[in-house]
Amino acid sequence: MTEESKNHPLVSVILTSYNYETFIQEAIDSVFNQTYRPMELIIVDDGSTDSSAEVIQEKVTDAPIPVTTIFQKNGGQANAWNNAYKKVNGEIVCFLDSDDYWKRIKVERMVTLVLDEPDGGIYQHQLENEAGEKKQRILNSGDYFKTWLEKGRLNLAIYQGLISPCVPSSGLVFRKEVLDQVFPIPEILKTCPDAFLTRTAPVFGPIHAYSGTLGYWREHGQNAGKQETYGYHEFWIPVIMPTLNEWYRENDIPIEFYCKKRNLVKEGMRHWVMDTGQFWKYFKPYLINPFRRK
Repeated sequence: MTEESKNHPLVSVILTSYNYETFIQEAIDSVFNQTYRPMELIIVDDGSTDSSAEVIQEKVTDAPIPVTTIFQKNGGQANAWNNAYKKVNGEIVCFLDSDDYWKRIKVERMVTLVLDEPDGGIYQHQLENEAGEKKQRILNSGDYFKTWLEKGRLNLAIYQGLISPCVPSSGLVFRKEVLDQVFPIPEILKTCPDAFLTRTAPVFGPIHAYSGTLGYWREHGQNAGKQETYGYHEFWIPVIMPTLNEWYRENDIPIEFYCKKRNLVKEGMRHWVMDTGQFWKYFKPYLINPFRRK
């Protein structure tokens, strides 16, 4: 490795998209406009049925950095990430959702953080929505894996904050040597593969956070978190949680996430106070069978 490549490592950006023709042009521009070089961009269109493919092809013509494009049948976001990752050449990897975008200095600032703190499992920065509201009130940093190990078994209904230390994927940066130990992502995760990545990468190093906002996260009707199909009870507990536990078992890591439903009664009350529309969602199983214990 030359001194130049050591101080200015190649950064790979993975951008996956599905039916976001309205937003993807701005996402791509925010990568092209970065102050940092060298970079490469890997775009996967995951079988969009709108005009996303045409927008992408037009945008990457005469691109200022190397671009790899993949147009595939719809396979879900984990599948798209996996296919993109096969093309990665950089030592540092950033993820960008196609409905989000970055400040021009994002990559430059995050590379500096990686070089200053080379032991990180995850690097993250603040995201804001277009109203200026922060995605996380306080950005987390530290050795979360150590704390998870100390507890061993973590009840999601109690330790939700402890096991959710990171912003969404558009605010995440990784060393490739860490991702090599986690990829491929289980493709059962049709969406939210960052939920898997942010609970496995900390095994290989602490979380380091950049204090400022370097990206913007759009809130709209198509966000996965806004869809009932991919909600906490519909997707996190039955899909993401067992997928994580399987990965821990396969790697001989004595950590297990679980969820006792009786603890969800307290959570249901909290949500009911904030939003009465959530009452039926949380309490339906208990109203149907009040003697249910699990």
